[in-house]
Amino acid sequence: MNPTSIDNINVLLEELASTAQQYPHLSAQRQLALTKLVNIIMQSGKLCYPQRRQYSTEIYEDIYHEALQELFLYICQNIDKYDPERSSVIRWVNFLLERRFFFEATRKFFGQKNVTNITDIDVDNLAETEESQDIKEILMEYLKLDPENLLKKEYIREHPQANFQILAQKRMLGKSWKEIAAEYNLNISTVSCFYYRCLNKFADKIKTYCQDYAL
Repeated sequence: MNPTSIDNINVLLEELASTAQQYPHLSAQRQLALTKLVNIIMQSGKLCYPQRRQYSTEIYEDIYHEALQELFLYICQNIDKYDPERSSVIRWVNFLLERRFFFEATRKFFGQKNVTNITDIDVDNLAETEESQDIKEILMEYLKLDPENLLKKEYIREHPQANFQILAQKRMLGKSWKEIAAEYNLNISTVSCFYYRCLNKFADKIKTYCQDYAL
């Protein structure tokens, strides 16, 4: 990749980041800009590979893929924290990948393999119980019941089979974004950003269900 094309990519990424920042969190315009942003980052060839020589190829790929999943979820959630005055998008992303998300993925890989994704984020801490398994069972019951028939109605455009009810259950069962995306022939960023957006949207309802269950 020559310097000119790199500069062009940097400009395009900054434009997409700026566009996303201008729209509300759940808007279609913001989601479209974020999806394009993540796809270009993935295809740019400019992502760093922290500590690449310290692990076998197979282990490194698992850790790195997990780190990218969490990194892109963070970008979708926190694009407003990007400041073009401080760095380019690629430098910001690589800083996060190297200093935070690769480290967290390594720790998770070697020390917390049995933690499911949905219990890694805030929604799973909404119901305080003594046994983590109880939380998982309550959440899985909610996902299966879909009591208000809302979860299955939220799906990726033109892919009704890839609805939030199904995706959340797959994540609860430990499926990776790579596996899920391949199943539906979609980009990882498309699936993971959709999932996170829905999780944020339904957090209050899930919290209420968990609290009612505990009473």
